[in-house]
Amino acid sequence: MAKVYTGKVVIPANQMDQYLEAMQAAEEARAPFRQSLEQFNRDFAGFLSAKYSKKTVRKHTNIIELFIHFICGYTDVEAIEDITKGMVNSHFRKWYKRKVWDSSTESDLRVALKKFFLFLATEKEIKNEKVLAALK
Repeated sequence: MAKVYTGKVVIPANQMDQYLEAMQAAEEARAPFRQSLEQFNRDFAGFLSAKYSKKTVRKHTNIIELFIHFICGYTDVEAIEDITKGMVNSHFRKWYKRKVWDSSTESDLRVALKKFFLFLATEKEIKNEKVLAALK
């Protein structure tokens, strides 16, 4: 089961190089997943631009960009199907409120995520039923 990493890590100074090497290797291993999510976000922007204003498109895609950062940096998820409802609901919302200083509400986050996962399901045929059910 996919996990969300929270808390603090203490690394002894004599092990810092190994830690940084491990982090670099992990980032390189996850690069294809991140790139595919970023491409989906660009496609999502094109999809939204047919129906909504530039401001709305930018708002939704910025939230999704931060969601991608959260998923790739704070979880061990390696496929969209592995994302849990807790990750999109409570974990991402808490992370967003701690890390991002803007006027987006929890409703804004929910709407952007719901539209993104509906886009993936209808346009890309990548379905995550438990996340879609949680975002209703």
